Amino acid sequence: MRKIVRSVLKRLSPRMRGRISRRGMVTRASFADVDALVQQHFLALSDEHNPTRPTLHRALQMLQGKSAVILETGSSSAWGNNSSMLMDAYVNSFGGAFHSVDTRLEPMFQLRQTCTARSTFHCDDSVAFLKKFLAQPPLAASGRHFDLIYLDSWDVNWRDLLPSALHGLHEFLSILPALTPGTLMLVNDTPKDASVMARIQPRQLKEFNDFVATFGFAPGKGALIKDYLVKHALGREIAHDYQLLWQF
Repeated sequence: MRKIVRSVLKRLSPRMRGRISRRGMVTRASFADVDALVQQHFLALSDEHNPTRPTLHRALQMLQGKSAVILETGSSSAWGNNSSMLMDAYVNSFGGAFHSVDTRLEPMFQLRQTCTARSTFHCDDSVAFLKKFLAQPPLAASGRHFDLIYLDSWDVNWRDLLPSALHGLHEFLSILPALTPGTLMLVNDTPKDASVMARIQPRQLKEFNDFVATFGFAPGKGALIKDYLVKHALGREIAHDYQLLWQF
């Protein structure tokens, strides 16, 4: 039965993409502090040694337990760091709203069964969605900002590294009008250097080093974003290991 459902969703996705949004439906326990929230998440819903944990923790700490508007590209429902559940836990505990977009329908329907009504899940291409989302009259009129933007769409293919970097840059340029002083941006799959790659993705180290030798910079989803930020002197680097954390 599960295979049939997945097959149907896969066929529907290209036709319905961009038209569907669903809010979460459940009630979850709230937390009094961010440290407890993050610890519980990685113990129960992810891996306590996940390499993204330190930077995700740092980003949420910098929100200071205040109400926040969080935007994520690339919904994570049952794999990786399960970041969508983590962001939902934050807004459920401290207030605000969480939006996540993915090209697949399946994560949206899964996540609305496990997340609260403070979270909304969208099915669309992330770049197209960001442009439309920011152009909506309520947002355009109010100039509403985002407190945290988490870019994690377009899985990195370590044998073909440019597409994910270019997609990440297009996402960033789409969201650029919404960046205000204090906004945090976290980009996944952006190893700082070969030592980070050797520690986290050792099997792809050769591809990583070949890319550096060819293009002169480290690959990853946020590689071109960081280059843009440095060249235009926008904001400041907070942390860079396997993820890039930046504040504007």
